[in-house]
Amino acid sequence: MRRNLLMCMALGIFLTGCWDQRELSTVAIVTGMAVDKGESGRFQLSVLGINAAELNEQTAQGNSPTAMYTLEGSTLAELSQKMNVAFSKNLVYSHMKVFVISKEIAQEGLLHFLDYLERNREIRDDVNIVVAKEGKAKDILKVTSILQKDSALKLDMQLQQARKVWGLHPDVRLNDLIDAITSPGRQPVLAVVKAKGDVKKGESVDNMKKPEPDAVIVIDSMAVFKDKKMLGFLSEEDARMYLWTQNEIENTTLSVPCEGKKFSTVKITDSKTKLKGKLVNGTPEIHIDLSMLGYLMGSDCGYPLDKPDSYTKIEKLTEKYVEEHIAETIKKVQQDYGVDIFGFGEVIQRQDYQQFKKVKDHWDEAFRNAKVTITTDVLITDAGIRTRGVFDRIK
Repeated sequence: MRRNLLMCMALGIFLTGCWDQRELSTVAIVTGMAVDKGESGRFQLSVLGINAAELNEQTAQGNSPTAMYTLEGSTLAELSQKMNVAFSKNLVYSHMKVFVISKEIAQEGLLHFLDYLERNREIRDDVNIVVAKEGKAKDILKVTSILQKDSALKLDMQLQQARKVWGLHPDVRLNDLIDAITSPGRQPVLAVVKAKGDVKKGESVDNMKKPEPDAVIVIDSMAVFKDKKMLGFLSEEDARMYLWTQNEIENTTLSVPCEGKKFSTVKITDSKTKLKGKLVNGTPEIHIDLSMLGYLMGSDCGYPLDKPDSYTKIEKLTEKYVEEHIAETIKKVQQDYGVDIFGFGEVIQRQDYQQFKKVKDHWDEAFRNAKVTITTDVLITDAGIRTRGVFDRIK
């Protein structure tokens, strides 16, 4: 009996199959979605699908690498399932990389579709969510690029590189956005992108054939939210300072001013940020401690770089530069928006929960009066392959 049972189990392995399998010829991969405010309906949803033949060098014929269709309706769940009124293939959303929200949708706080995105078992929770600063959100996905044929994949890689190389992209994914909305000690932020140039010409396949395209998609700034409604924008520099408070700077380059409108260029290669927080008589006190490692890329400040004191001077100037700019960004958010995008409330909640409960229901109001101190320690290890600069060697 036992022998027969084992044989049946062994045979079962060869008889199993995928109950939900779909042939590749019957599906189309969705890489991006965009949502605008509808004219006749509540939402206008645009879906970007891959034209797989054009992504293969052997089968490409110079046609459009992607296909887009737009529908209007009351919910994104309804619209995403209705797309086959135009698409002949079954749409697969599991590889979607970018979700673009129009400025109008963000300002009116019409983010009710987040519930659908979170519940959908096919859409991953690490999809990039960005705000289109100008025009239609779907225009962001229309502009083609010579560097990468699929505009959504290009934007996804562009956002990743901007964060790694310079510290521009806050790297807010679907799960991060939902966590911030539901957290009592943090408000959401999102990256902001816009089309630069002639969008109509940028939609053409010819845009991919020009060394200087008619239109490109650029990362513009960062959007500040309160719950589900966008309040406004922060600059590129503010976005970098925000990332510094979040311990998310991997690499960046600073032009540090010295005397006489001259600059030393410092490449930061390693950065660590530690946050401490407490409540003193109901007032939040936050301490930001930064330590950085880098090297000198160039300098016209006239410091002799064969002397250790010169490095110390540049380190002190760099520390002052970073401290002042982070303080300016925090002050700007406190005064202009009055919402805690930095997660200082979460820090106090972890480190002093009993006190945080007293201000939990009005934390943003307490944040406006928060006292923030910043200490920075910069270590410059070298100055590249030359000790003396080119102008120092002129006799």
